[in-house]
Formats: sequence, C-alpha cells, structure tokens
Amino acid sequence: MTESQCILVVSHGTEEFRGVADFIKEKGQEDTPLLAWADPDPLSVDVTNDTGRRSGFEPLVRGMPPWLADLPLAEARLFWATSALHVVARDGGGCVWARIEEHTEGRSESRVACSKMPVHTLRDLHRFGLEHGSAIKELFAVEYRQQGRLVAWRLTIKPQEHTDA
Repeated sequence: MTESQCILVVSHGTEEFRGVADFIKEKGQEDTPLLAWADPDPLSVDVTNDTGRRSGFEPLVRGMPPWLADLPLAEARLFWATSALHVVARDGGGCVWARIEEHTEGRSESRVACSKMPVHTLRDLHRFGLEHGSAIKELFAVEYRQQGRLVAWRLTIKPQEHTDA
C-alpha cells in the first residue's frame, strides 16, 4: 500500500428524467473509462442461480460497459485514471450522481490522504462477477481519507503498455 496527499474535488447533481444506464452511457462516450461497475435493478435479477446474479451479467468490466441497453440499473460507477463517477437510481425515476476528481493542486481544505492498494480478483472471482481466467490484473483500490475518515474511493488499473510492431 502506498500513501500520499492529494486534493479531492467532489461534484454532484440530479438527473430528473434520465436513468442510470442513459447517464452512464453519455459520460462514458464523453471520456472512455478504464473500468465500469454496475448493479442491476433487483427486480431484473435471476436469483435462482447459484450466484444470485443475472446470468451472463458481468458487473465489473474494462472500458465502456456492454450492459447498458439490456437491463435497468440500480447503481453504476465509471472509473478513470484520476477520477470516478457514481450514479444511483432514484425511486421516482431519474438518478443522482457524484463525481470525484484527484488533483495535485487546489484548495487546502480539500486535501486528503490517498492510499493505493492492490485488489486481488483471483481470490474471489464470483464476488467481482468474473469467470475463471478473466481476473483483472493490476487492479488497485484508491481510498481518500480526511482525519482518518473514509470520504471516497475508486478503482484504477495500471495502464497497458503499448508496443509498436
């Protein structure tokens, strides 16, 4: 685990008429995420299987999520290199969202302790909705704490190294 200091900028809002999937789709098209995670609406989940998850649904995926059009979502998150977006469905329709962004400079009252630690998906593939052999390597959790209290978290992955052929 590595620890440092950073500035955490938090913004939030409400979408009256757009659901979680539509809002996530728009934000993912604006800037392709490294990772995406979602939890389907409980009324659309097949709880008769052994995992209690919708068959064929992968809750944690790399890049733009493939599950946007085929089911209603209760909650979803997009993760970029230094930011994250969390979106939750509202009971009466629409959704609420919060975005966190990590900066190196800014207001001192936004300064937080940042801890980065590895997440070992191989240990618990079903928890992450992954199939055997599909673990996400170089997956890290980043925690943001202020005066010892957890104020936000996000996931990130080590960028893939590209080689020219």
